[in-house]
Amino acid sequence: MLIDCGLYTYRFSGVIGALKPELSLLYPNSFIEESTNHKHIPTFDIHIEYTSALRRFIRRQLVLNVEGQQPFHPIPPHKLLPSIEWSMNWCAASYDHTRLLIHCSVVVKNGKAILFPAKSGSGKSTTATFLSLNGWSLYSDEMAIIDLESAKVLPVFRPSSLKNQSIDIIKPLVKEQQMSHVTKGTHKGDIAHVRTQTRIEYDQLMPAEIVGIVFLDFGLGQSLRTYEIEKSVAFAKLIANAFNYSVLGESAFKALAKIVNESIAIESSYSNMNDIALLLEELIV
Repeated sequence: MLIDCGLYTYRFSGVIGALKPELSLLYPNSFIEESTNHKHIPTFDIHIEYTSALRRFIRRQLVLNVEGQQPFHPIPPHKLLPSIEWSMNWCAASYDHTRLLIHCSVVVKNGKAILFPAKSGSGKSTTATFLSLNGWSLYSDEMAIIDLESAKVLPVFRPSSLKNQSIDIIKPLVKEQQMSHVTKGTHKGDIAHVRTQTRIEYDQLMPAEIVGIVFLDFGLGQSLRTYEIEKSVAFAKLIANAFNYSVLGESAFKALAKIVNESIAIESSYSNMNDIALLLEELIV
């Protein structure tokens, strides 16, 4: 079975049959049964298997072999969907050294991109998902994938990942066919995935110029507070969030310098999604 995400194609094998309906929901027109005549060449291979023959029947445990490695702990079958998504992220972050990869969410409107680089729990996925359901395009929930020559950000066809209270915030905004089931009790808490666009909509997306770098701090009860930060500080923060900056060296430095010099960098605390949406609209005028 193959999942075509645009920039990357993933080949999955092993114990995955029960998840096919969920994967078809999250990856419409991108979920491909592998055959001898398929035209898609897999970028990455992920094999899912039981940890032992006994584990097929008693306290079942699965392990993901990702490109010949096992980067994650064994899991029970009901926690497989988040692990599949994390393994897809891990593949790109570990092996794609043709582009600069930065841990952040990316939204685009009017051909202009905003990056949300931040630690887990800052609200970047919640905000990116909210925006993508209200007129913006989600280029990535997990990482900015940046062309080294143009310094533009590239789209990838992946769902967003929501945790804990973010699920309740976003759920009223989505249709049933857009959200996966909620996986409870992962090491990151409760997880659900949201498809924010169709494959046809994704295929129309183009590389986008980055005009804003926004460090978010979402928290209930906070009023909107925003201030601009120094470009040198933004540069250092982007390096800290980059997966492969040290591997790429000079080419990554030049791309980041171009991005920082040609965009505005701000920090923003807020609790109301509409407030932050109005603020971001000003950055893409």
